Amino acid sequence: MELPLLSKAHIRRIARLHTKRHREEDRLFIAEGIRTVEELARSHYRARFLLCTRTAADEHLALVKVFRDRGVPVYAIDQQVFARLADTKSPQGMLAIVEYPDEQPSAGNIIAFDGVADPGNAGTIARTALLFGYRQLVFGNNSVDRYHPKFVRATMGALFHLHTTEQRLDTFLASMATTHSIIGAVAHGGMPLAQLSVPDKPHVLVIGSEAYGLSPSVEEHVTDRVTIEGAGSFDSLNAAVAAGIIMYHLFRPR
Repeated sequence: MELPLLSKAHIRRIARLHTKRHREEDRLFIAEGIRTVEELARSHYRARFLLCTRTAADEHLALVKVFRDRGVPVYAIDQQVFARLADTKSPQGMLAIVEYPDEQPSAGNIIAFDGVADPGNAGTIARTALLFGYRQLVFGNNSVDRYHPKFVRATMGALFHLHTTEQRLDTFLASMATTHSIIGAVAHGGMPLAQLSVPDKPHVLVIGSEAYGLSPSVEEHVTDRVTIEGAGSFDSLNAAVAAGIIMYHLFRPR
């Protein structure tokens, strides 16, 4: 497939997007990887342009055609230049520059991150949340940037099917108190998860930092503190694993 070459101006613009300040200024972010770009194509998010190595374009002609048919410019790029722009050690040769979506009102079940800073953990939680029917992710203070390239890639495209927002979590939870149950995951001292009933109304599930747990200002708004009890001698769960267990408990039919 013949594609126009990516200009040096475009290359400089993409390189800017590895920092949050420039993402916010341009209201654009990077979505890297074949699976991620495939899910982008199935979503309401808008791509500003797509770039790929010639090998990737030839191997994924149908995917490239989807974007071209929508009027999205598609550019070819040298493998070595692509490797400098990519965020992975073994890039797959395709990435999209994506526009920030419009903010959506909060509705349905929601995941809230309170200091979850690891992009891999947050991305896994996002994928699990989509599986269990959650509709929104809220990123509180000291949490990963919702458009960090590592987080976007870790979601495997789930990001494009969820609403996201960044805001003060205590303020957000206070605003949701009348419409949602607020459930907080705590390592110790909470209600055993097995005793938690599925709320009659939508809920916000708050996942805190593995190191520090829920911040005091956030915990003030939690109506149900839950702890996952185990039988072994080790008492610490990975945040993504803990979130998945709680989401399954809240999802499974009674």
